[in-house]
Amino acid sequence: MLTYMMLLAGILSPYTGSAQVSDAPLQPVVAVQTAEYAAMPASNSVQTASMPSATDSVYEAPYTQDTLNYSTLNGVSLSDSRAELLEKKGEPLRKVQTDAGYTEYEYGDVKVGMMGEHIYYVSVPARAGSLTLDGHTLPFNKQAITSELGQPDFTADDGEGYNNDFYAFKVFTNPDTGEIVSADIFDTTTE
Repeated sequence: MLTYMMLLAGILSPYTGSAQVSDAPLQPVVAVQTAEYAAMPASNSVQTASMPSATDSVYEAPYTQDTLNYSTLNGVSLSDSRAELLEKKGEPLRKVQTDAGYTEYEYGDVKVGMMGEHIYYVSVPARAGSLTLDGHTLPFNKQAITSELGQPDFTADDGEGYNNDFYAFKVFTNPDTGEIVSADIFDTTTE
């Protein structure tokens, strides 16, 4: 019995002169090369099990200031081209040339600042009542925004905001009254 177990474990070779356990031909032993195992069902029937990969999410992480990109506001992304903007939103209600040289495309729920084919900012007026930042809807309320996103990364006379070194989300306020005027996203590398 000990010889048989040693043969199965691969410690003994049947060619070392030890006694043969049975007259049955020897079967090759396969070494396991991976640490991924699936449990065998109780019926001992062979089934394939799907193994989770390292990229499979076990849980959905809550969105926080660290997990938001600040790159999409009300469905318009800073990486959209003019053609993609027109495909998503259609023709604007108005096009306005700003003093800064941007062409502002005005829609009912959003204003988009364009320079040539590139979007430089997206702005949602407070009258919209809410905004959708990177797919998450937030009310136009400073306390609610702070509750959802945490303390702002920066403050200024005209508002406060959050950034991730590439894009920023800023809530603009009236300096005299403190009322929210708009919420904008913009590329921090162009400001």
